[in-house]
This record gives sequence, C-alpha cells and structure tokens, in this order.
Amino acid sequence: MSSSKRRAPLSIDFIIVGAGIAGLATAFRLCQAGHRVRVLDKAAGPNRRAGGTHLPPNATKVLMDWGFKDELLKHGLSTRASTFISIDTGKVIGCLEWKEDVLQETGADYMVIRYRDLYDMLYRAAINAGARITYGATVTSVHANPPHVELHDGTVLKADMVVGADGPRSTVREAVGGWSSEEVPEGHSAYVAIISRDVLQNDPELSDLTRFHENRPDYPIWTGDSRHVIAFTVAGGAEFAIHAFLPDSEVNGIGDKDGWDVIVPREKLPFHFEPKLQRLLDIPATYQRVRLFQRECAEEWTDESGRLLIMGEAAHPLYPCVLQSCSMQIEDAEVLGTLFSRLRAWDQLPHLAEAFQELREPRTRAIYAKETKAFDTVWVGPGPQRDARDQALYGMMIEGHKGWDETKMRWQWDEICEVFGYNARDAAEDWWVMWGMLRERSITREGYCPSSYTVPFCMGATVTHYAELRN
Repeated sequence: MSSSKRRAPLSIDFIIVGAGIAGLATAFRLCQAGHRVRVLDKAAGPNRRAGGTHLPPNATKVLMDWGFKDELLKHGLSTRASTFISIDTGKVIGCLEWKEDVLQETGADYMVIRYRDLYDMLYRAAINAGARITYGATVTSVHANPPHVELHDGTVLKADMVVGADGPRSTVREAVGGWSSEEVPEGHSAYVAIISRDVLQNDPELSDLTRFHENRPDYPIWTGDSRHVIAFTVAGGAEFAIHAFLPDSEVNGIGDKDGWDVIVPREKLPFHFEPKLQRLLDIPATYQRVRLFQRECAEEWTDESGRLLIMGEAAHPLYPCVLQSCSMQIEDAEVLGTLFSRLRAWDQLPHLAEAFQELREPRTRAIYAKETKAFDTVWVGPGPQRDARDQALYGMMIEGHKGWDETKMRWQWDEICEVFGYNARDAAEDWWVMWGMLRERSITREGYCPSSYTVPFCMGATVTHYAELRN
C-alpha cells in the first residue's frame, strides 16, 4: 500500500505552528494518515508571496504521489535546462541541461510553478483532508507536559503533539532546545516580482524571452560579480517570475527589516545591467525583499518526550528562491507523514520523532551545502575562475547540441542522482523496514519496550538514499 493511502492504527491530535509550505504539506499528509490536525499561523491570511519556485524531480514525484498531477500540469511548466547569460553584456555564456533520459531515471519531471499556485494547491488539499487552519493566531509559548500552546490573547490549545513549522525564528524551536536560531546576514537579499506577459505585447524581444518554448524548455540565469537574476515563465505561460539577488551594501534607504512583507520601490534598486534585462526589471513598480542569512541546523529536532518536534526552516536552514527551497519542505512533510502513518502505540512517539531527524538532517545539510556552493558559481568575479566556469558551460552547450554519449549521460546521472533521485517516501519506508519493524518485533518477542532506543546514525544509503537505477 502506498504510504499516502495508509492510515495509522492510532490517531492522535496535532497542532502545527506555521502555515507555510512545510506546515500545509505536513497538515495534508498527517490528515491523510488519519490524524487530526490544527494549523496556527500569525499572518492575517494565506501567504501571498510573489515570484515562482522550482519543483525538481525529488519534489514533483512526491506531489504526484499525493494526487496533484492535474494541478501541476495546469499551473506548472516542465523545464530541462538553464541558459547562463552575462548580466553585463547579454552574451550567452553556455547552458546547463538535464538530459531527458536522465530526468526519467529520477522518476519525475523538473517543473517551475508560481509560488501562489503551489501554496493554494497545498492549502486546498489540507482543508479537504480535514485540517483546521487558523490565521491571525500568534503562538507565544509552547509546552510539552502536557503538549499545549498559548496564543497572544491567552487562549490555550491542547494536542497530543506540537510540530513547529514556524520558520527560522521558531517559537517551537526555543521550547525544544531552549535556544533560538543563530543567524548571520549573508550579505545579499533577493528581490522578487511577477509580471503579466500581456504587458510585453509591444516589446517582441521581451515577449519572446519570457515565452515558454516547448521545443527548448529552458530558463535564463543572468550571472555577474556578486549578483544574479533568475527568471522563468509560470501560471501556464501567462506570467513571468523574477528573482534578483543583489549585495546589501549596494542598496540604500530600505533598512534591515526582513520578510516577505517588505516592499521596495523599483527606483531604490541599483539595476544597471544589459539592456534587455534592464527593460525587464524596470517593469515592476515594486519588489518584495527577503534577506539571506547563514544559519545552522538545530542540534535537537525533538524534545525528550517526543511530543514537540520541529521541521522545515525551524529545524534546518534554507535559502529563499533557490532550487530546493520548497522541495526540502515537501520532503520533510512526506517523511513525517509516512513515519506517523505507522503509529500504533503511544510509546512510538519519541522513536518516530527521532527517526525524522535521523533521516532528514543529513539530507538537508547536504542540500544546504550544495546551494551555498551554487552561489559561489553564479557570483564569481572576473578572473581565471570565471573563465573556467564559462568554458565549462559553453562546452556543455556545444555537447548538448551534438548529442551526449553514454559516458557523459552516466556522469550527469552520478552528479544529480543524490539530489533529484532522492525519494522521501522510500527513505521513510526503508527506515521502517530496517529499524521500525525491528523494534516492533523486539517488543512482541520480549513483551516490553526498551528503555532507550536510538536509530543508528550510520544508515548508509538508507539515510542519504541514493535512488536505484531501474532498467
């Protein structure tokens, strides 16, 4: 039976703090597993963040398994390549292409989608699955014994388990470990906007740039010295999402306030780029701004009782507007939902909570390191390193035109299988087969529950979960 169809023998009450992608996806999966879920969020209403988001194969395969195929095909667009362009001259540097045969081996398509469409999709699914979602509910304190939260107005809400999906400045994280997340400004901010392609009718050059081309489904990345712009077509081809990364030292007069509610007028942003990109960036009157921070993973993702647990950005760092931003949160939800679809006894709670961290921490650390390294690649300044990068990208573009041989295909697979080939459901199911069932059998044989049970950290391929090649 698919884990998304399995219902837990023991149904419990969850409170999820935070109604972002992680919170909504988790609410949906836990409801699917037969649990009762209430979601609390301090925002006045559903997230209306601008821009788009990537859904690489490791995310789309989860969403497809959840039954979202029709909505993904309606709102999302498949892509297979990114074209690198000089932010100063407009010259095409090269292309990074994911070959179709390689993507097929990962088990799903690489897609891009408007953030709002993904959010609304998960919101509707969570509501339809039975979740209760309350906005304007600021959680001021969280307690484990018994599990409950207190709201800003003094209301106390009880549950069997509290899950913190409330972002990097998490209230639940403080309750779990007694500490808040330490953060250091990275030095850049992302400026995000979305434009209707209708406004480009009188500019054939920009109209063609922003059009989705089925015969070459790529998206542009303008790269420069400590800055870049990434953009792609969304909303079924009707809109174009823009994400510009700029050094904070070059943007004056907007303060240090952080968050998706920070709106910056276009005239305050130092866009001085190649003409085509310049015209594109001049269209939005305002941009949403979110700062980049360097953060560390939480040491503990659950408390001793197993009744408090953190996930998403509350547990591990994520950069905004990068390739795996939403994917890691969707994976978190699938792993947690799969684990708790196995719940049959109260004494399993701490062990399943510990398993969640054992499975997710190595994965999210590895992805964060890759995303950090990717910035170094797109932000490299003039010199030998940039020349080497440009030569490599140009070589990939030429090889792509000629056709790749089996050796090069295998090299690309080896490069991406760890990332795109990861299957969150399989990772959780493998853990259950190797360790969860072992504990169940031990209890059945001995008639007792071990006083302590630690999932071994060295679980090899089960934790990192390299996908198997299926011939």
